[in-house]
Amino acid sequence: MKIAFCGGVLALLLLTACENTKTKEYYLDHPDEIASDLSECQKSGKNTYNCNQATLAQYQLKSKVPQTP
Repeated sequence: MKIAFCGGVLALLLLTACENTKTKEYYLDHPDEIASDLSECQKSGKNTYNCNQATLAQYQLKSKVPQTP
């Protein structure tokens, strides 16, 4: 019984740790994904690593001053 319980707990931990993490640099290279990922963050109500990184990238992109030729 203990083995089955420990196996179940281990499987649960492994499944929850499988989120594909994205860095701020990833979002800066793929700005089209920022809005969709932030929308998912709002829907789920979770504050994950990806949510934080997408927010940082969005802020950085919005605060850039346009370069003049």
